[in-house]
Amino acid sequence: MNGNDVSSATGSKLSARDSLIQTVGFVPKDPLGWLYCARGFYKLRQYHAVIECVTPALRNDRTKKEAQHLLAFSFLHTSQAEAALGAFFKSVVLGNDTDWQCLVELLLDNPKLKLT
Repeated sequence: MNGNDVSSATGSKLSARDSLIQTVGFVPKDPLGWLYCARGFYKLRQYHAVIECVTPALRNDRTKKEAQHLLAFSFLHTSQAEAALGAFFKSVVLGNDTDWQCLVELLLDNPKLKLT
């Protein structure tokens, strides 16, 4: 598998859901399970899969803070600066204080970006 995406044996891109079914035989049933999958894909540098996996975790109060943090960095690693900016801002609002540095650096590196 390529480090940046989830690929099948034929080289076609798989969704994170399909990749999980193919490799482990099932998908998580709750937000915490999806968060753990997102962490795993993040460690594998499969950032598009992380973005897919954090969606259920963002809807749950117990998992929202860490999911938002992973989402922000995954947007940054996939060169989605505008999305990363919004995600880092939300992450800071949720209490991930260390994400302030990333937020400021993103704004300094991309002067055309603005928080609206």
